[in-house]
Amino acid sequence: MPFTFEEIESKIKGVILGLFGSIIASFGVALGVSVLTSNHWTILLSGLIVGTASSFANSFGPLVSKFRLTSLTGGQAYSGNDLMQATASSALTFIIVGMPLISYVLMDDLAIARVISVMTGLVLLFIFGIHRAQLENESPLVYGFKMSLMGTAGAAICYLAATYFIK
Repeated sequence: MPFTFEEIESKIKGVILGLFGSIIASFGVALGVSVLTSNHWTILLSGLIVGTASSFANSFGPLVSKFRLTSLTGGQAYSGNDLMQATASSALTFIIVGMPLISYVLMDDLAIARVISVMTGLVLLFIFGIHRAQLENESPLVYGFKMSLMGTAGAAICYLAATYFIK
């Protein structure tokens, strides 16, 4: 059975909303961990682990909620199509979340890797913010800047928290 435009639009909105948190969490944690250690692989893996957990929760959490609600009301549980969409969403999120983290492996200078990681994360937040605004009929530039500002705040909190604990 083909999807209606509203169903597809709703699923895209959900994926993009989940991406915001996953991107902020992964590059923010990697930034904080980079203050604590200079091991590039540890930094990359910490960001990927957080990004994977966030992506999994964002993709499969709604299915768990739907299953619980339908089991209480006696309705139909989620379908195989729902499971396939959640898996695809999780995989896509994992790939996108990994993009800001690549610099930690490719760059020898940790300071430059941090800057590239944060800038890549903020650009991704801006791009997905623009797309989300278009789906919501809001101002794309304003929404893109809001998402980037939230990412900046998240990164700053992670960086400052790690710096505080090091002293």
